[in-house]
Amino acid sequence: MTGKDFEELAAKLRALGHPTRLAIIKTLTLGEQYLSEIAKKVGISRALAKVHLKKLREAGLVDTRVVTLEDEARALRYYKLRDFEIHLSSKDMKEE
Repeated sequence: MTGKDFEELAAKLRALGHPTRLAIIKTLTLGEQYLSEIAKKVGISRALAKVHLKKLREAGLVDTRVVTLEDEARALRYYKLRDFEIHLSSKDMKEE
């Protein structure tokens, strides 16, 4: 593993290291959803959901898309879980 690999892995682990973010990940396994849906299903405020989703997005675990409504007065941001796998073994940590 390179230094960059360690940084990316650490970012993912930090993002997954909070129970609320894990609940959001579980919710997103059901498919793409917008902020209010996620907040309601997880049982948190929209503001708090937005904070957690930002961390998941920055770690590369969640993608977003914005849909502007017909009246163009507001837009909905949809969140979708990216396919990811985390594998770490002591062999990966050895220097060659």
